[in-house]
Amino acid sequence: MLRFLLASQITLALTYLTQPHQKPDTCTYPNPLLIPQVDNCVPTKSVPIEHKKPSNEAKSPLKAWKSSGLCRGIRADRFCVFANPSFNHGAGVSVITTGKSISTIATLPAFRDNDEARLEPNLKSTLPYREVEIVGKDIGLIATRTIEAGELIMARTPAIMVDEKAIQILGQKPVSELLIRAANDLPPQHRESLLNLSTHSAASDYGNRLYKILQTNSFRTGYHDGSNAFYSLFTEVSRLNHDCRPTCAYYFDHIDFRHKVLALRDINVGEELTIAYYDPLQTHSIRQERLYKEWGFHCSCKRCTADAFSIAESDSRVKQIHALRKELDDHSAASKATPEKAELLVSLYEQEGILGRINEAYLRAAIEYIGVDDIANAMKYASLCVDHALRFIGPDRPFIEDMQKLIANPAGHAKWKFRLTDT
Repeated sequence: MLRFLLASQITLALTYLTQPHQKPDTCTYPNPLLIPQVDNCVPTKSVPIEHKKPSNEAKSPLKAWKSSGLCRGIRADRFCVFANPSFNHGAGVSVITTGKSISTIATLPAFRDNDEARLEPNLKSTLPYREVEIVGKDIGLIATRTIEAGELIMARTPAIMVDEKAIQILGQKPVSELLIRAANDLPPQHRESLLNLSTHSAASDYGNRLYKILQTNSFRTGYHDGSNAFYSLFTEVSRLNHDCRPTCAYYFDHIDFRHKVLALRDINVGEELTIAYYDPLQTHSIRQERLYKEWGFHCSCKRCTADAFSIAESDSRVKQIHALRKELDDHSAASKATPEKAELLVSLYEQEGILGRINEAYLRAAIEYIGVDDIANAMKYASLCVDHALRFIGPDRPFIEDMQKLIANPAGHAKWKFRLTDT
């Protein structure tokens, strides 16, 4: 259950909305709705958006979309339900947004006719997991066979996407009405899977049930129209429970519109598939406080229920990680950063089991080594950073390109010998 809070943070959300956002981003963790946490959101390269006038030979991108005419709001803030029932081999998708926004979204690669062949149906015949009831966690997913590190476990397209502005401007009742239509416009199988998601608490009616499903299960997947953030509902992906040392990582692919979940390490038969809802690079008390405040539960993972000595050791490593990152990120002549400290950072990530973000340590190690003209080790860690990021974080991250440039031309990198300039 990926719970987020709504009304209590509306003022902060509206403040955030006024800031410009030109690049899409993907949040590393599911965020409470309307409270984007900048440190947890990874900027991505912009996905090319085409604005071509349809010709007699080229079908308009909007042809595949239908609208029943149900809308709420006025003028530029008039939000409607747009459905594409044929998307991804009939899985379908519904989007709650403005007419201007859907005109842009319809041109994205995943929705173009000639790219449809790249999308595969959400097959269930060979899934390496099954749903089970887990004590204290409601429904979760466990492995039905050994899943190898790096294996793609699932890749799901969204059922419903909701424009963040609709939630902020319209309020619960109008959004609930739009969600009813959005759900009803989905093909039956996809709608049934959606309705099986948790509501976290009892719902008063159908609209309230869908609103609670949105509250409990959505992921913030980026600025798909180039301007506004969207929250997306995925069926099986939302069954993944939290762990402070998760077995899985995930990212949203802006090209094929799939939410991809991958194994961070080998997962044994019967072991639960988990992700991190909140930044695992925080101390025990902070993690417990934030998870309860924003998702409504006290974490009972092994890291959180260890003995007092182990928790204290873990907290010490977390604090050391933060101190080292700050020191390594100081590129001034006064910095005391060294390649040895970058190596220690890599080791601490490994000790804490923060495997989904170890590219952060690899990147800093690559920079430190290129900074002292150790090209071999710089290329080693740059390669590790690129390989990890491409597999677990997604291909459209700017730092990947930077590391690839380092690999291609170490002596031409902006940080080459930067630690030696004043020696």
